[in-house]
Amino acid sequence: MAEKTGDKKLEVVRPFGDAEIEAHAAKVGGKRNLREVVVETDDGYAFHYLVKKPSRSVIQAVVQYEGKKDVTAQQKVMLGCVLEGDKEAYENDGSIYGELVGKIGELTRSAKADIKKI
Repeated sequence: MAEKTGDKKLEVVRPFGDAEIEAHAAKVGGKRNLREVVVETDDGYAFHYLVKKPSRSVIQAVVQYEGKKDVTAQQKVMLGCVLEGDKEAYENDGSIYGELVGKIGELTRSAKADIKKI
């Protein structure tokens, strides 16, 4: 499937559909905890990944490894949030890997909170 963005035509790699999304939604507390991350490469591909928002236990594990300065372990824990998508692509292309890990990291900061004086 090809998708046009701007002037370039992208080859879309999306190895999952609505059935897989529904199945994962049932396991992670609904669609509100799922996101689709699209990584566009310079060679004309758009890789789609279905990811779950990091849970409290994932965030705790990341913080634990952060204290130990173990970046590789942190990234492995975060990649555990990837439910569907082309695993071979991110394992063999550092730019895809970096973008995917970065976007999963952003999901830990997707909620907003305010403090009010009472």
